[in-house]
Amino acid sequence: MRIKIEFKLSGKRQVLPLNYQYPLSAWIYKVLERGDREFSAFLHEQGFKMENQKTFKLFTFSNLQFPRNTSRHMKRTDRLEIFADRVWLTLAFQIPVAAEKFVAGLFNDQEAEIGDRISKVEMDVGTIEMLKEPEFTERMIIHTLSPIVVTRKTENDKQEQYLKPGDADYDFLFFKNLLDKYNAYQRQMQQETESIDTKMLQFKCLTENPKSQLQHIKAFTIAEVKVRGYRFDFEIIAPPALIKTGLDSGFGAMNAVGFGCGEVINNT
Repeated sequence: MRIKIEFKLSGKRQVLPLNYQYPLSAWIYKVLERGDREFSAFLHEQGFKMENQKTFKLFTFSNLQFPRNTSRHMKRTDRLEIFADRVWLTLAFQIPVAAEKFVAGLFNDQEAEIGDRISKVEMDVGTIEMLKEPEFTERMIIHTLSPIVVTRKTENDKQEQYLKPGDADYDFLFFKNLLDKYNAYQRQMQQETESIDTKMLQFKCLTENPKSQLQHIKAFTIAEVKVRGYRFDFEIIAPPALIKTGLDSGFGAMNAVGFGCGEVINNT
């Protein structure tokens, strides 16, 4: 399930922190909790589990999108100056079809205050649009709407390495994460898992210089974490069910804090 949420803003100057993805994720959880406490608690505290108990939230959202010439990065700051009267994002969930309209409806008439202790932007939900499902094929081209995070940690590493397309193990870890999410959802829903030949899986970055984006999660707290992802277009060859998992729950890691959201730009 993928929905487009458009927010209404005042059109007057407001200042948004560049590290807005975590506050935006917190707002999504808050909306879900107000409308369906049980579903919110399941996502936040439990998630979709694999047999080894590894869990996934299985939802993601895009970066905020602004009308042209209505936002600008304030020099030498971590702030974004906004003069827009509207802004929008794509929000995706891997959930049963029967629950899609109910979950989308939870966001109707909601208010959001997104930011940190320095600055916040106030906005109201205007319209909600259920996005049409693409025609899934075994070969599709995806455009990232938020950075994809792929990490690797070896015995010699003190901390995780954030990889970019072309790095050693990137393709393997990209598909391992996608397969784990697919299997976790099928297991939770008690559905039969499709047998997937991993030899047919192919990933190809189509962007010459993927754009790096660094996000500070829980900025200005002792729990602050710096996360680096990359934005690019890519071709993926895989079973349609696996590609759908990526579009509905996100590609790569840390999807629930706004990483790995994508859209189909070509599947011919």
